[in-house]
Amino acid sequence: MIAIDPFRKAMRQIASQKGDFALFALFRRANGLGRWDLVVSAPWLERGKYKALAELVDLLSKSISRNPFVELARVETVPIRNPTLKSILADFPVDDGEPPRHLQRNDLFDLEMEEAIILRAKRPVPKKPARRVLQRASA
Repeated sequence: MIAIDPFRKAMRQIASQKGDFALFALFRRANGLGRWDLVVSAPWLERGKYKALAELVDLLSKSISRNPFVELARVETVPIRNPTLKSILADFPVDDGEPPRHLQRNDLFDLEMEEAIILRAKRPVPKKPARRVLQRASA
């Protein structure tokens, strides 16, 4: 079993800097030789964009120690509009602070998963910009 506390801590730290994740989950593929994939989705991540993925990996490496990080086979981003993501958000909702959702033997993202640990599966609420208060000049 993989230690999830370091990943939960990293998720929170990164979200405080960049914005909430829609999905933050660890998947162990049936043919993945026992290693885990970190699968994430967020409005601020762009699938296929090397720069965004590199930034995410950099933030992860700063947030967690080497031991949990070496458990990962890969880090994968998923677009917000992905149909499987929409299904996960509807079928397995998990908000930050709730116990993680553990799934066994599921087909997700067209891959057979031996195990999944979902730390967050909730559509992020866009943050509203801070309102500026105008001060009236005294007459």
